[in-house]
Amino acid sequence: MSIAIIKPSTAEMLACVARFKDLKRCDTGLPDMVLPEGKRAFYNVLGFEQPSEGGQFSPFGDAVKAPISHLKAGFGMSFIAAEPGKGVLMHAHDTVETFMAINGTWKLEWEGEKGNEHVLLAPLDFIAIPVGVHRRFECAKAAEGSSEGLLLAIIVGDAPAAEAAPVAVERMIEAGLWQRPA
Repeated sequence: MSIAIIKPSTAEMLACVARFKDLKRCDTGLPDMVLPEGKRAFYNVLGFEQPSEGGQFSPFGDAVKAPISHLKAGFGMSFIAAEPGKGVLMHAHDTVETFMAINGTWKLEWEGEKGNEHVLLAPLDFIAIPVGVHRRFECAKAAEGSSEGLLLAIIVGDAPAAEAAPVAVERMIEAGLWQRPA
C-alpha cells in the first residue's frame, strides 16, 4: 500500500509550526500546581483530547491549549519550566511518557520494587517511562544564568490520562485541594 500524498498550501503548513517565543506559559490546570512543590509552567506545543474518565487529568493540564491541535498525531508534546525543587507529584499514565532535559538538570523519580528510585537528566538526556509506573519529576538545578530548567515531555495517545498516586492524593487532601472519597 502506498502513502497518499497531499500537497498542502503554505498556510496549511504554517499552521503546523509552533515557535517557542510565541507559546503561552500556563501555570494552572492540574490540582497539584498550586502546591509550593508543584509550581511549574507548561508551554504546550502539540495537543490531544482531554480524558473523560472521572478522577483522571490531562498530562499537561486542562488549561493548556496547544497551538497545534488540529492534527491527530497520536501524541502530545509540551515544554515544562520549573525552579529547582519544583515539579509534579507522583502519578501514573495509561500511556508511555518520555522526557528530555533541554536545560538545567532534572530529577526523574519512580516507584521501584524496593522503594523510590531516580535518575538525573542533564541537557539532551532522555528517558521513556512505561505505562502504569508511578513517576514524578522536578528541576534539580536551573539552567546557567536562569532561575528555571526546561524539560521536554512527550506522551503517547490521542486522549492520554494521568492518575495521582496514593501519596499524591494524601498530599492534596492535606492541602485542602481534594476531598477524601466517601
